[in-house]
Amino acid sequence: MKKVKIQSPDIRLATVCTVNDAVEAELIKNTLLNHEIKCEIDGEHQAGFTGTLGINILVREGDVEAACEITQIHHPKSFEPCEK
Repeated sequence: MKKVKIQSPDIRLATVCTVNDAVEAELIKNTLLNHEIKCEIDGEHQAGFTGTLGINILVREGDVEAACEITQIHHPKSFEPCEK
């Protein structure tokens, strides 16, 4: 699980899954937001490299388990099991 620091040192993000398609990343992000899980997309501005570089879906560490379950249910083709 990749940990990334953001604005506050108390908030840590973890990668829920990595996809190669910006549209797919947006769909996963919207699914998580609909389930009231805040998330960010890391690497979405790689238009020239679509399909070659990974796009990470990031959530707060405390939301990882729920985000993994939701992603696995709604986007099973995109999802590889989260590390626990």
